[in-house]
Amino acid sequence: MASVLAAPPRSLVSCVCVHLRTKRSSATSLGAGLYFVAMVAGAQDMLSPSREAPYRSHRLLVVGLATSAILHADAVCPNDRTLCPLGGGGGIAVAVGRRTSASREWLLGYDLSVRNARNLFASATLQQIRFEYRWVYASPGSNAEGFVGVGGGVVAYGERFGVTTLGPAVSVSVGGSYYLSPFVNLGFVGRLEALRFLVPFDTGDGVRRSDGGVATVLLGGYITATFRGP
Repeated sequence: MASVLAAPPRSLVSCVCVHLRTKRSSATSLGAGLYFVAMVAGAQDMLSPSREAPYRSHRLLVVGLATSAILHADAVCPNDRTLCPLGGGGGIAVAVGRRTSASREWLLGYDLSVRNARNLFASATLQQIRFEYRWVYASPGSNAEGFVGVGGGVVAYGERFGVTTLGPAVSVSVGGSYYLSPFVNLGFVGRLEALRFLVPFDTGDGVRRSDGGVATVLLGGYITATFRGP
């Protein structure tokens, strides 16, 4: 009985103690390693630049009132001795488009204006289908924004919505707007346009117009209201 209850050998006790110390040391090293990894990951998150939420594009509807003057009539009015059938005028404009980013948008529109034709037309109308691409700058401290745009399209001129002559058009525009709400803004657009009528025509006075030349230049102004959709 005494032999059964005798103390275990010292070698066994030493092995157990060494094993326990080894496990405690391994656990301590593992904890220190995990803590170091967490600190490194946190430091990288603090040093990495913050990521902004992606911009959500939205639709645009633009309506406006327009007026424009002729800066250079070119071949539409080939000389100063005859009346010019294309004078100043005004009308309406409508366009749809999309704001694709905080600083980019595009528009596809239709313009209609009634022109002063010096009685060579009973009611002369200038119609345009245009595309415009804009670079937008938004003021971070206010509800205002400005833009610069370039565009092009097709222009037609005639009597009472008819087409007597037509041709391509290019334009450069600048403008700005102020947001009355997140969905509506009011603005002003100034546009310089160059029109090239390709079809010669006669208004009944014996003068052949739009035969050659370079471009008819217009300077226009628009008061616009823009509605923002989803």
